[in-house]
Amino acid sequence: MEEFSVSLNNFLFNSGILGFYRILEHVDKKLFININGNTLTIKKEALDHFEDDYIDAMLNTFEEDTKWYSLVNNKNKISNMDVNDKKQFEEKYKSIKKAMDSASYKSGYESIKDISEINPYELLNEVKKVENENQKEMLIKIIEHLEKYKDVYCMKDIIYTKINCFWEGKAFLNRNANKNDIKEEYKKTFVEPARKYLENMKKSEYKCIECGNDISKSEADGMSWLCDIGVDMNRKKSGFWNFREDALLCPICSLIYSCVPLGFYMIGSNGIFVNNNESFAELKRDNVKYDKDELIEQTSIESTYNKIIQRYVNKISNMEYKTRNEHEPTNIQVVTRVGDKDDKHYVFNVISKDKLEIINEALKDFEIISKSNVYQEVLNNLLHGIKQYNLIDRILKQNKNIEIVRNILNIEVASMKGGKKMEEELEDMIKAGESLRKTMYVSGENLNKLKSYYYRLQGALKANRQDKFMQIFTMFYGGMERPMPNCKAILELMSKPEKFRLLGYAYVYGLGKMIDKKGENENEE
Repeated sequence: MEEFSVSLNNFLFNSGILGFYRILEHVDKKLFININGNTLTIKKEALDHFEDDYIDAMLNTFEEDTKWYSLVNNKNKISNMDVNDKKQFEEKYKSIKKAMDSASYKSGYESIKDISEINPYELLNEVKKVENENQKEMLIKIIEHLEKYKDVYCMKDIIYTKINCFWEGKAFLNRNANKNDIKEEYKKTFVEPARKYLENMKKSEYKCIECGNDISKSEADGMSWLCDIGVDMNRKKSGFWNFREDALLCPICSLIYSCVPLGFYMIGSNGIFVNNNESFAELKRDNVKYDKDELIEQTSIESTYNKIIQRYVNKISNMEYKTRNEHEPTNIQVVTRVGDKDDKHYVFNVISKDKLEIINEALKDFEIISKSNVYQEVLNNLLHGIKQYNLIDRILKQNKNIEIVRNILNIEVASMKGGKKMEEELEDMIKAGESLRKTMYVSGENLNKLKSYYYRLQGALKANRQDKFMQIFTMFYGGMERPMPNCKAILELMSKPEKFRLLGYAYVYGLGKMIDKKGENENEE
């Protein structure tokens, strides 16, 4: 067979297709691909030296986010280092030694020791036995060794911080092969089987679970090497009908899955991917480009998530009204790969059209909140239809950065589709709370009364007790012989259960937002 086709399917396979495309794009092999809707037809020649293309694309994409990169960038600093500055020398020496002593670098050296001109480990052992200038020269030689074998040491960093987030146990991630040549292991495991499969395709009773092509049992690959996705069929076949396993991959689809890390946008060991099945063009456009010509480089998954959503919001906002219903996005699946080394997991969020409209309406508030540590919780609450009141209550109790409560209340108004009327009611209740605080709080003599009132109201809101809230509210004004706020929002709070907690928390926010735990008026001029 002179060509093969792959089509968009599940999120992980789609990210693999995007990663595969990015590899060919990087080495200027795009001419080997014909794109038609959600199907890519690829000429067999695209697999010529694909192991080289794979490594090159990995290095080009992830190089700057590796331990190797920070080490080799120290070369000039070491060259210009004051030989008498023992503290600086120790710092540079320890950073190099720590990297070289890692299991990944040791296995990397094992794969090249027969061709390497120097033994960096011998140099490390000798560094402290020589004079100052010689110490510098030895450290520089070690760095030059790292530079020369970039495709080994830098790739080791990439393998254990990017690739093994998504797959493990095969090729260079097989424990029995981690001291072997990285490129050769990838070629032997993925590239050669794919080429042989294309040359000898024939009818078989087994089918690839992704592309549906015939595969023989000897050619078939399981899915247990895909993290959190596959089943180890050698250990457990009871999950399949009549113990006959059918979750099998052809060599082409295994090759595609090996490219998954390049389909995700990686920040450290976390990744994010927008799964758009409409077409490959849409999928490519909706994911962050690594050449960064479309999006500003992001520094966290949260900020990247926010940028992705903003792009969709802007897409809707910039459409003419007549074309919106026909062309605007409906549901967006955003997949994140998050967690620490021992607890990596996928998180799935579906952003619907109505949620995008809410975000669009409260976009300024989201931009402010995106700079805080509660952004992800606010966003998750919205996406999953959860009211923000428990979060608001927690922020008010912690009494830290409570100004952000106002923005969260605005988002809640947008999610309730309250419009101008509810925005005005919210403002009236905040002002009512502020007014009481300003008139009562003089030199701190009424502080205890205000704080007691404040916390009792919070308790009623937390329990969603409208009757209790109004009892505390009316008794306090009556006991202090002060007129109750004269605004329509009070009537809404009393008569509309669906508005009770929104307006109640707005009042409590206005009442307490300028008083910290010590009773200091921290925000007034």
